[in-house]
Amino acid sequence: MKKLIFASVGLIAVAAALRTAAAAEADVYGPPPVVYGPPVTVVIFTWTGFYFGGHVGGGWGRKDENGTPYGFFADTITPAPTSVDVSGWLGGGQIGANYQVGSFVFGAEADASGANLTGSSSCASTSLLNGALPPANCKVKVEGVGTIAARLGVAFDRVLLYGKGGGAWATDKYSLTSPNATLLPTFNGSETKWGWMVGAGVEYAFYDNWSAKIEYNYMGFRTSNLQFTDATGSFFLNSNIQQQLHVVKAGINYRWGWAPVGVRY
Repeated sequence: MKKLIFASVGLIAVAAALRTAAAAEADVYGPPPVVYGPPVTVVIFTWTGFYFGGHVGGGWGRKDENGTPYGFFADTITPAPTSVDVSGWLGGGQIGANYQVGSFVFGAEADASGANLTGSSSCASTSLLNGALPPANCKVKVEGVGTIAARLGVAFDRVLLYGKGGGAWATDKYSLTSPNATLLPTFNGSETKWGWMVGAGVEYAFYDNWSAKIEYNYMGFRTSNLQFTDATGSFFLNSNIQQQLHVVKAGINYRWGWAPVGVRY
């Protein structure tokens, strides 16, 4: 029993000595260093910034024409009301800016496209010469379109749903070719029409500064009074023309400025 007591006392003494030595060592070298991990950077994506890009797509629409009497023959030859459907492709570029507040994205954008939207139709006339004057061929070509619009969208991180509205323009060429040039010469005309537009689209940021979009635009143009002339410039043909266009575009944008934002913790 005495041996057990002596052994216990000895163990307690050794433990106390070790503890005292550890405390002394701590007093000499100080507390052990605290190791911290590297700072964590959390990237908060934002649509804020300026951007530019390109697009391709297609369009379709209709032109409605109401003619006035052909000048030389006065009341003898008057083009009948005619509608021409146009369709084809387009491609161009855009530039704009966004500013994001919470989930809302405010912006403005301008775009321009070279186009090849074409169509043709038979152009009859209300004429005393109907028996001698077969219907002419009316051709239309939309060579360019563009918009200047404000945008408002809702962002779901890298996905942006938006609507837009503003002004639009289109550059058009026309020709009226008669099968009987003796009675009615060939007429040509061109104009740039102005109007309004509304649209909607979805855009996805597949990289920090790159995004892709699909967009639809409806364009309505004012009724214009266009004067057609023949090759010699001697004869004129006046016509009132009204036009609507539908455009679908797929595009890609590069954004610079404030995107994305990194927050360090």
